[in-house]
Amino acid sequence: MNKPFILLGSCVGALVLAGCGQAPGTGTEEASRSASLDTLVNVTLNKPATASHYQTDPYVFLPQYAVDGNITSDDSRWCTGEYITTQRYLDVDLQGTFDLHRMEVYTGYQGDRAISSFALQYHDGTSWQPIPGSTVTGNPATGVAVSRTFTQVVRGQKVRFLCNEPASSNCRVKELWVFGEPVTPGANQPPVANAGADQGLVLPTSSLTLTGSATDTDGTIAAYAWTQVSGPTATLSGASTATLSVSGLTAGTFVFSLTVTDDDGATHSDDVTVTVTSPTTTLTNVAKNKPATALSTNGTNVASRATDDNLSTFWDSGWMTRRGTHLDVDLQGTFLIHGVEVHSSFYVDSPQALANFDLLAWDGGCWKPIPGGSVRNNPASATQKTVTFTTPVVASKVRLLWLDTLRSGHVRELRVMGHATTPSTGPLTCAAGEQVAVQDARYSYALFLPAGYNADRDARWPIVFSLPGTGGVMLTDDHQAVSTNAQGVAWNLSDATFRAGFNAIAVSMHYWTNGPVQGENAYFSVSSLMALLGELKRDLRVDPDRVYFAGYSGGANILYGESGLPLYMDRVSAFVPIAVTSHPANTPNICNLRTLPIWPFHGGADTMGPASQSTALKTRLETQCGGTTSAMHATTTYAGVGHADTLWRNAFADPALWTWLFQQRISTRQP
Repeated sequence: MNKPFILLGSCVGALVLAGCGQAPGTGTEEASRSASLDTLVNVTLNKPATASHYQTDPYVFLPQYAVDGNITSDDSRWCTGEYITTQRYLDVDLQGTFDLHRMEVYTGYQGDRAISSFALQYHDGTSWQPIPGSTVTGNPATGVAVSRTFTQVVRGQKVRFLCNEPASSNCRVKELWVFGEPVTPGANQPPVANAGADQGLVLPTSSLTLTGSATDTDGTIAAYAWTQVSGPTATLSGASTATLSVSGLTAGTFVFSLTVTDDDGATHSDDVTVTVTSPTTTLTNVAKNKPATALSTNGTNVASRATDDNLSTFWDSGWMTRRGTHLDVDLQGTFLIHGVEVHSSFYVDSPQALANFDLLAWDGGCWKPIPGGSVRNNPASATQKTVTFTTPVVASKVRLLWLDTLRSGHVRELRVMGHATTPSTGPLTCAAGEQVAVQDARYSYALFLPAGYNADRDARWPIVFSLPGTGGVMLTDDHQAVSTNAQGVAWNLSDATFRAGFNAIAVSMHYWTNGPVQGENAYFSVSSLMALLGELKRDLRVDPDRVYFAGYSGGANILYGESGLPLYMDRVSAFVPIAVTSHPANTPNICNLRTLPIWPFHGGADTMGPASQSTALKTRLETQCGGTTSAMHATTTYAGVGHADTLWRNAFADPALWTWLFQQRISTRQP
């Protein structure tokens, strides 16, 4: 079979990649593939290609030049140009369904300036998903040719190249070749194994349990098989089950592999690393003099005083009795941490040690509870609390989550004991595909991360904020779990089918059920929501170009308000108001929303929030705000529906809403 080819052994020397210069010429070159891959074809060759951005002035560097098979012409490339602050990507429609095995990517300018950070995604007909094993980081400037075999074969209809370079760098793709084979109708989709997160322990503990898992989209898992790949000899038990018991561990690094087989005989493997350290290993305070931030601060007692190694200074929260106040320490590196020392209550003669708190770790994509890091009912006199973790964890940031509601206190010092280790490079281990309760002193919330969130550390996801009506709740009264009566998107996400197809981060805000605290309003402040958004952009894999807000009744009113979204147009991509009961057309600053995509929903029998509220707004935006058009979508009205939960349940169950919503980007907003 004839296929386009390039001699990989000589590509770097022979391939001269010029920058965006004159218009592309013609000419293609053919090349060999290794004999072991003779059954695979370049499924992107000459397929329709589109891009988020491409450079057209003064020359044309169109997306299709990245898949035309032309390696010889220096100008046959896709170029985006520089100083583009939003995600840059190239999409290729494969015009069929293929099993995708590997890639060859050629980037750069005149033999160097290769793209240092990029990744591939595939579209399975429903949504975009990361391709395991396609992420490239730290590619050298001369690495103009990159070849990768994917760690998992995926089945897709489209391929997306994500350029993750800084805005000051151009994205130059000479050729994007993805090799695969057509899918035979009814062909088996291989399973996916997950051996779990890397672990560590300290001797004399010499045993642990590894819990694996597996999925098979078109069948069932028929067999599990654990093996030891490297490290000193260990004793394995339960090697033919999902759960492996390991004993006889000694100091060193161990790698174990889980291989799963589906009901059609296809297999997939995944590795997990276990680091065992001796008790003689120095554990130092890795938080000493490291940057610290806090949700709030009282006066001059700032967060950095909790890591200055001085017990006579302290951090004092401005929200002492609000559960969910937190202190974060950036360790400025990756460490295997084993425990902490928390020194609290500055006043020795009147001890008020922290009674209830959790310790969390961050390692790339989310905050996770540390096993053994939860403290409850600590006596007021226990001003020095030593917490030894059940299992050491790898972390680059540590959070102390303060859960007291009655006892105040101070943190004189937060000492984190551990030692340097290598950063994690495998999949994330966040709670993906499910909703979890997050306690925050501003407003707690239900958090959902999409099912594919863990697969690629470099992928960025859209985020949806959902606000309930006045008094609406998302969590149980103790803020420990998502309520069965949750409103908005949180209610829809209680359905497994909806969760599986929802490819965005969802933050469902919990109404402040305790009422006004310290003179503050009991309902939402949009400035506080924006502060939370900024925090989540740091803590989660958020795409800042795709930030969406939805509100029901009072939640919609507050977002429309004078101090609401009209003041934050640079941070919001689109807005979905449902059953708004205020008169947004009369709100000051409302003309700022003329270019914001807004899709309102109303009930035809809703006397509290009639559709006329949205109709009046659309009229004003298009007649009194400096233009004759607006980005506001026509109002959807549900006949016979009053001011009821049915409104948001129907709206969020409509696939057309999500298709429209996720197409809206800050970077493509019309002036």
